[in-house]
Amino acid sequence: MIRYSVLGTLEAESGGTLLDVGHARRRYVLAALLAEPNRPVPLDRLVTRVWGANPPHRAAATVRSYLSRLRAAGCAIDRTAHGYLLRVDLDALDLHRFREKVALAREAAGDVTAAALFDDALALWRGEPFAGLDSPWLTEVREGLEAERHAARLDRNDVSLRLGRHAALLAKLPRVAADHPFDERLAGQLILAYYRSGRQADALAHFERVRRRLA
Repeated sequence: MIRYSVLGTLEAESGGTLLDVGHARRRYVLAALLAEPNRPVPLDRLVTRVWGANPPHRAAATVRSYLSRLRAAGCAIDRTAHGYLLRVDLDALDLHRFREKVALAREAAGDVTAAALFDDALALWRGEPFAGLDSPWLTEVREGLEAERHAARLDRNDVSLRLGRHAALLAKLPRVAADHPFDERLAGQLILAYYRSGRQADALAHFERVRRRLA
């Protein structure tokens, strides 16, 4: 079984060994297929995802060559009447496992269980999704995935606050809040963590900074 990782650098691994999926353009093709695992992706859509609105001459033939080389590397790619399909065991895709654990955490009956599931889900991230690859399509995909991670973090923060883990949150929340200065929910979590840690002055100061920024 091939395991795919996209929450960081794009990797394909089988039996503990990384597959040689080639140079950046070939990785774009693999990324375009992994965005819709087990579903056919038309050739013209693959071309657009790899090169955007200005593909090179013979782009379709080049993509077919990349697909052939990915197959040779071990990726299970089928040609169908509707495009090219990458067969993936979803449990072997880190993005699927992240989403599954987040969904379970949000439905968990207890906060301790939810916190553990959120921690497991967020631990799957090794950095920026599809790190090292850049295209208009991938930028949009990356922004969507980062929004999913941020939402999971916010949910985990709420659970941690309910569990009284405000001191631990203060080790990371100020930095995250600085990266998201207009996120009112995050600001409220940081203010509450300050307050519950006995740092009322810091709580009031952060409230005032956010108020001025939003105004």
